[in-house]
Amino acid sequence: MRKFIFILLVTFFQETKANDGVFYATGNTLVPLKETTIRLKKEILNLERKGDWVQVDIYFEFFNPGPEKELTVGFVTPPADGDVSEEEAKHPFVKDFMVMVDDRLLPYQIARMEETGFKVNSKVANGFDFVYHFKIKFAKGITIIRHSYLYKGGGSVEAKNDFDYRLTTGTTWANSGIDDFELNINMGDDSYFSVPNGFGTAPAAWQVAGIGRLAKNTATVPYMAEGGGKIRMVYLKKGMLQLRATNFKPTEDLSIVFWNLHNEVNLWCDKTVKNEFSGIMELVWGDSIEAAVSKLTDTELRLYRNLNYARMGYDFKDEALKKVFSKFNWYVPDPALKPGNVPDYYVTNDLLRIITAEEQKRKIKTNML
Repeated sequence: MRKFIFILLVTFFQETKANDGVFYATGNTLVPLKETTIRLKKEILNLERKGDWVQVDIYFEFFNPGPEKELTVGFVTPPADGDVSEEEAKHPFVKDFMVMVDDRLLPYQIARMEETGFKVNSKVANGFDFVYHFKIKFAKGITIIRHSYLYKGGGSVEAKNDFDYRLTTGTTWANSGIDDFELNINMGDDSYFSVPNGFGTAPAAWQVAGIGRLAKNTATVPYMAEGGGKIRMVYLKKGMLQLRATNFKPTEDLSIVFWNLHNEVNLWCDKTVKNEFSGIMELVWGDSIEAAVSKLTDTELRLYRNLNYARMGYDFKDEALKKVFSKFNWYVPDPALKPGNVPDYYVTNDLLRIITAEEQKRKIKTNML
C-alpha cells in the first residue's frame, strides 16, 4: 500500500533503508464491498491543504441500469505507519467523515477490514486497513452522493509533506473507471510541490487555474510508482491545479509531495541546464558555513543574496539576474512587487549576514589594492 524509501544526500533520489518517516492516512474513492452492476459516471474531487491535513470534498454520480439495489459501500485507509506510536496506529487519522445521499447524512461503522467479513481484492484493501462502511440504496438511474472528510498526510527525511490519494479504487465499479472525472488541487498560496506526470501510460492533462506555473519537463523518481516514476513540479502563487478526463481508468495513484530542500533543489530546473544552486546544502548543512561561503565567486554570492527575492517573484531589472532565475520553474516575476521584507525561503537570515559580510570583506580588500 505504501512504501518509505529515503534518500542519501550524496545522490539524488538514491534508495536506502531508513525508519525516520511517518505516514498517517490516504484519501480514497468510495468502493463497492460487494459485486455490482453500478457505474461511476461522474466524480468531482476537491483537495485543499490545511496544514498537515487535506480537506477532501467529493461529488459522485452513480448510474444503476436496473431495479433498485442496496449495496454496502466502503472508504478504506491504512493505519499510521513509520515513526508512530502503537496508540497512533490503533486509530485512523481521518476526521469529520460524512456521506450524504439524497440530502440525507448516512450512519456508518468503522472497523479493521479483517473484522468486517467483507472480501475484497488485495489491491483495494488489506486486512489491517480501516474501513468506514455504510449501506446505500441505488434507485434505477442516477444516484448522487456527496462525501467529505479530512485526512492527515505524512512526512520523512525526503519530504516535508506527502499527501497520497488512491484514485485507482475508482476502477472497482462496473465500468472499471470514471466516465467523467474532475480533480481540483488547492495546496495554498505560494505553494511548490510535485504531482505524478500521469496515472498510466499517458501524461495527465494538468492545467493551472489561477496564477502559477507547471514545469515543462518531468523528473524521474525511481521508487515512486505514480506516473511510472515521473513527476511534474507545480508552483501556485494563487489558484488551483486541475485535471479533467473522460473514461478515466487510472492504474497509478496520486501523490502530492512537498520536498525537503536537499531534494527540491534538484527539481528546480531541467537537469540539462546548469543549476547555480546545486551546492546550497553545503551552505545550509555544512560543517563550516563561513568556509563554504568564502569559496563562492562574487557572482555566486550575488545570486545567493538575491535567491529569496527571486523565489518571492521580484522582477529584477538586472538582465543577468533575470536570465539566471528565469530557468527555475518557481520563478514567476511580478512587476507590481516592490522590494521589502522577504521570507527566508532558502537563505536564512544568519546565512544572509555571512554572505553580506563576505561581500563587504572582499570590497574592502579590493579598495585597499
